[in-house]
Formats: sequence, C-alpha cells, structure tokens
Amino acid sequence: MIVYMKLISATTCLLISLSLTGCLKTRAQLRGDAPDSDSDTRASSRPVPAQVQEVQPQGAYVMDELKSEMTRLNGRIEDLERSNQQSQQDKTAGAGKPDQIRALETRIVELEQAQATMLEAIKKNQSQALAVETGDAFEKGKNQYDAKNYDGAVDSFTLYLKDPKGKHVEEATFLRGESYHALGQHKKAIIDYSKFPEKYTNSRRMPQALYKIGLSFESLGMKEDAKGFYQELNERFPKSPEAKKVRGKVK
Repeated sequence: MIVYMKLISATTCLLISLSLTGCLKTRAQLRGDAPDSDSDTRASSRPVPAQVQEVQPQGAYVMDELKSEMTRLNGRIEDLERSNQQSQQDKTAGAGKPDQIRALETRIVELEQAQATMLEAIKKNQSQALAVETGDAFEKGKNQYDAKNYDGAVDSFTLYLKDPKGKHVEEATFLRGESYHALGQHKKAIIDYSKFPEKYTNSRRMPQALYKIGLSFESLGMKEDAKGFYQELNERFPKSPEAKKVRGKVK
C-alpha cells in the first residue's frame, strides 16, 4: 500500500509537471500520416515502450519506477511458483503460496493501469503542444501563397498538417499541392491533389484537384495517365469550368 501511494504521488507530480511545461517532443507524418498510436489501454509487463523516453526527466523517473516494480513482482511470482511446485507434497508449506501469487498479480495489474493512465496523459499533452505549435501556420501559409512565396507556403502548410485534426486540413492540403505545382514539383503536387479523390471525395475542390492531377501528369510527360483523370473529371463534373478545359483532351 505504501508503494502504491508513492506511485500515485509520483503520478500526480508528473501530470502537474506536464501541464506546466508542455515540453514534449512531437511526432508527425505527412504522406503516411499515421502516427504512432498505441491505443492499447493495458501496457504489457515487458520494458516500457521507447516513446516514454521522450518525457521530461521527472516522467522518465516515475516510469522507470513502474518498470522496476513490475519486473521485481514478476520475478517474485516466478519464485513462488517454483517454490510451490517443489513443495506440493507439503500442504502446510504450500498453503499460502497461491494467495501470495494472486496478490502479486493484482499488484501488477494496478501498476499496468497506472502506467496506461500516465501514457494517456502524455498523449494528451503532446496533442495540446502540437495545437500550440501549429496554431498560426495556416493563415501564415495562405498569406505566403497569396504573395507567391511558394517555398514559405509549403513550409507553413507542412507545419500545419502535422495536426491531422486541424480545422483547415483539407484546404491546407490543396494549397500545398498548388504551391508544389507552382514550384514545378509535380510528383509532390500529385500526392497532395490525390488526397481528394482518395479522401475528400465530397470537397468543392474535387474538380480542381482532378484537373490539377491531370496537368501534373502532363508536365511529367505522362499523357495517358493524365487522360484518365480528365475523363473522370468530364464524367463526374461535366458542368464544372475545369471539365470544359479538358474536353478536347479526352476525345
């Protein structure tokens, strides 16, 4: 019970520290966005996952205590099980062992739950830190794009897109594609434009995205690939301004 109270106290200190500092590293993925999530609410009894090492020293110290405690208890269970097997014929000597094992296993479950709670708190703080980091990036990127500072716009939109839950993710993706297109980086532009037929199928930007994918393929000398997107544009959005631009190319 004393060890458990120390654990709760250490956990509380960690959460207070996290809320005050927000000093957590972030991870982001752009084309393969998907990070890194560990949604399992029950951590295993093996060593603590590597990402925990990104916490500030106070957090790492508490997590190390958890790991050491669980390792010690697992070793104790193994010792008791071996001892119990050796003394099966001695009922008096072995009577208390199963209860001891159950008590230790319960303790390990408590430690695992405490560890899962701490990891969830860490993720929450990472998310909050990311929101602060990307806060003004979208508006900055739009201003840079309007000023034809396409390199700067790419950097700003890339920063903003670190947060996949951002309010303007769809618009930032398209404008980054436009910036790449303006810079002549057509392969990268295609990757961003392709998010629309793949993901944002109901977006008002769909006709533009299909058209720009076709133009990008043409710029790469891949006219047959471009034609396929022009045909899709003409079939799905026949009344769009973009469809009118490509009708001569799909005959």
